[in-house]
Amino acid sequence: MNRRAAALGAATLLVVLTTMPAYDRVFSEAVWRGPVLLAAILAVGAAAALRALRVPWWASLLVSLVGLGVFSYLLHLPPGPAVPGGEQLAQARELFGRALVEIRETPSPAPVLSGMLFVLTAGYWVVAHLTHELLVRWRRAGLGLVPVLVLWSVPLAITSGQGGAAAAVPFLASACLVLLLSAPDALPGADRLSRVTSSGVVVGALAVIAAVTLPGVLPGYGGDAWVDIGAGADPRGYQPIVDIADRLKLPQERDVLRVRSEQRSYLRLAGLDSFDGFTWRLGPPSVDGGSYRPDPSSLYSARDVLPPEAEAASTVPVFVDVEVLDLENIYVPAPYQPVQVLGPTRDEMVWSTEGGFLATWDTVDGELAGEARVGIREGVSYRVQASRPSPTYQDLQPIGAGAVAPELTALPRDYDALREQAEQVYEAAGAQTMVDQALALQEWFIGDAGGFTYDLDVPALRGDQALERFLLEDKVGYCEYFATGMAVMLRATGIPARVAVGFLPGTLTPADPEAGRDVDEYTVSTRDAHAWVEVLFPGYGWVSFEPTPRDDSTQMVPRADDLTPVENELERTAREARENAGDDPDRNPVLPGELPLPDEDLVPPQAGSSSAGTQPDQTRVWPLGLLALGLAAVAVVVVRGQRARVTSVGGNPAARVLTAQRRLLATAASYGLIRRASETTPEVMARWQREGRLPPDGERFAAVAQRAAFGGEVDRIDADDAEALAEQCIDALRASMDARGRLLAPVRVPISASLARTRHAVGAVRERLGS
Repeated sequence: MNRRAAALGAATLLVVLTTMPAYDRVFSEAVWRGPVLLAAILAVGAAAALRALRVPWWASLLVSLVGLGVFSYLLHLPPGPAVPGGEQLAQARELFGRALVEIRETPSPAPVLSGMLFVLTAGYWVVAHLTHELLVRWRRAGLGLVPVLVLWSVPLAITSGQGGAAAAVPFLASACLVLLLSAPDALPGADRLSRVTSSGVVVGALAVIAAVTLPGVLPGYGGDAWVDIGAGADPRGYQPIVDIADRLKLPQERDVLRVRSEQRSYLRLAGLDSFDGFTWRLGPPSVDGGSYRPDPSSLYSARDVLPPEAEAASTVPVFVDVEVLDLENIYVPAPYQPVQVLGPTRDEMVWSTEGGFLATWDTVDGELAGEARVGIREGVSYRVQASRPSPTYQDLQPIGAGAVAPELTALPRDYDALREQAEQVYEAAGAQTMVDQALALQEWFIGDAGGFTYDLDVPALRGDQALERFLLEDKVGYCEYFATGMAVMLRATGIPARVAVGFLPGTLTPADPEAGRDVDEYTVSTRDAHAWVEVLFPGYGWVSFEPTPRDDSTQMVPRADDLTPVENELERTAREARENAGDDPDRNPVLPGELPLPDEDLVPPQAGSSSAGTQPDQTRVWPLGLLALGLAAVAVVVVRGQRARVTSVGGNPAARVLTAQRRLLATAASYGLIRRASETTPEVMARWQREGRLPPDGERFAAVAQRAAFGGEVDRIDADDAEALAEQCIDALRASMDARGRLLAPVRVPISASLARTRHAVGAVRERLGS
């Protein structure tokens, strides 16, 4: 090996290794570094040795792939025979399928899971070999830096506060070194090392310095765009203020949010606890404008697990993924009450236990600083785990107002006429307890007795008696009118109440695995902007009530038999009609085994190998270029599941348990074992156990997962045990499938999604041709 090749080989190893710090933002632990470092060194060393022995490039590639197989067998697969066979190949294929699930379901920084480490070490091996061949064998410096550039840049899509621009210096400097050593001042194959000129060093250093420093000194760096392309002049925000003196000012109807969740849920902006006779707002009546600054002691950074605004003895877990389509706001739409927020924007969010709202402000150590800032805008995505208060009617029967804060029943003046009307409603319904009174007043608003009509086109309420005139005479209004009226009547009779504002769940697009939608999807539009009432039941938290008789029946109305419904009035009416007709499809659900599977011939065929000569020429470079493009695609797949889902899972036992649960359910879905929409984790685990797919330990995992989801006590030992149990359950589910099911697992969802998109495209073409 000549000195030139040796120097380029060392530079190749250096530039590959300088990509490793970028992956610190992907993992919460450092144990991945050793295997990755070993893979890179072995791959470059083997490529250099094979080139020194004058082995042709295609034979070197084959030997390197064999070496990768042996390395992966020894490092990642269970112990087996000296010569791996078909069983080990099946294990590797299943490990790759597990890696796809882990990448898709595990937020970052992630624990170092077996599948993810398998893919990462294999990726580094392939990149290291390919980079060496392009730089040293083929002397293609520009093309040779492409795969390593992809390897370095892809994890940068994950937002991290570590390092800053200075973290890029080692990689940029090593890339400059490669370019300097590749300078064409000697004939290919010459023994002497290329002379590195001082001018080249200066130019390279200036380039690195400029790349790191110049963006920060450019005018407007980090600021708002001068021209907001596509932004209209109309206000995009929905501040949490309900003004009963003005009509509901919705802009031209448009979609503002896309939500993925297993159940319907109101997306709440805030609870408004102060009423001045005209306006409900956060904070005391003297607060002006739409931005309220709570006491710093009530603020918590959204980076951590969020404390409850009010303790709730009975809750149900709610998980939603929110994508902002066309909305700009300070306040974050989320189900109540949030427990944890995931996503790159959570570092800019603050949770306030005054008013129970998430908001984006300039934050310093979790405290408000500067001015309120619009952080919810088009393109932002985040995930929220919430624990929704879910008491039963029997739970609330003995609960009274108790010693609540006086501001929760305060009114700016006496509303004698409204108090008398509320008492008449209570008496007519025989309502003696606080929950019965709230339900009776809700029924008065939405039922026939009150005689109310929903209408957006109504005149503004003006004057001191405007609210009384609306409730007792006109009886025509929209959600803000009804919510204001019910909350004031409750307060007038000593019941702690407030108005909440946000969005209805939106328009449902049912889950369709063939189209790539594994859960229900809801599209929220400006028409779904809404206001409702919350009543405080000490010990059980703020419970929602719905006084608005909407004309489209999209609201969810609590009733004595179900105080926390997950279906809207339209769905409830349809379900009751089916049940009365004796035709309830839920009595004969489709079992997972009855779901159709893709045809076996949908598995992509293996690419054939090609032969070539031993001398480098122009016609034989294209396979390596093709491999580089394929590698780039693999790199994007490896990390794309991490983007926009940032959380410190490694240090949070409850989050680790919930992450293990998501991996388990996602793995089951890849085998066609779908959790029904109405099933909780214990129920689906029990069903799989009855079907003989899970061991009895599945019940123990379900119990820990429920504690984690409901905010119960979960420590590190519980998290370790849950992760081990989840792996056992995954192995048991895999063992319960036949060979065809295991073969299709890694490709079932992608193939189904591709087929659905193809059918949609063909249908669109046919429709256009037909028209």
